[in-house]
Amino acid sequence: MAKAAGGGPDKPSGKGAASGNTSRGAASSKKSALGKATSNDDVDAALVEEGPPNWKNAWPFFVAAGVVAFLVLGIVLSSISRPPEERVSDDARVQYAINDLYTAKNGPNYAEYRANTCDADLDKTGFPSEAQFVAENQASLDQNGRIEIPEITDLVVDGDRATAKVHWHYKDKADAKQVVETIVVRENGEWKVCSS
Repeated sequence: MAKAAGGGPDKPSGKGAASGNTSRGAASSKKSALGKATSNDDVDAALVEEGPPNWKNAWPFFVAAGVVAFLVLGIVLSSISRPPEERVSDDARVQYAINDLYTAKNGPNYAEYRANTCDADLDKTGFPSEAQFVAENQASLDQNGRIEIPEITDLVVDGDRATAKVHWHYKDKADAKQVVETIVVRENGEWKVCSS
């Protein structure tokens, strides 16, 4: 009776045989997502290989990023710490001096005119007095309108001396354009318009 129920060692039968085969098959082979048979050891090895990245391998990137950040910070601090007048090029300063001189004529503003004129011209005997300057420039302003400077060309800075061509016209006489060769000199760190 025992043989009929349990079967012999040669003949597996019943539930025991079926369940024994299933458990052994499940333990020995699994199908991975790619359809290849893998064991538990293979899965564990794959997980070890796909672990988190090693941060020691990224140190060159962090060093490069730190150097770039340091350089950018240095440039920003340098530009912030310098006074605004030192951040402007000589070419721009020369153009400002020319523009300020013509703006003074448009005022008329005698103090600004003197501030933008070189010492050599201020010392000349023919330099206008305040009353003469204001009268002449106010009459021109009333008759012709303001002086406008559409462009300054051929600007060349050579040490403490610069030359440029000032293209200007009166607002009310835009067709009567004029070009004046202008000399600008640096005196005590400031650019001034000069007749020679």
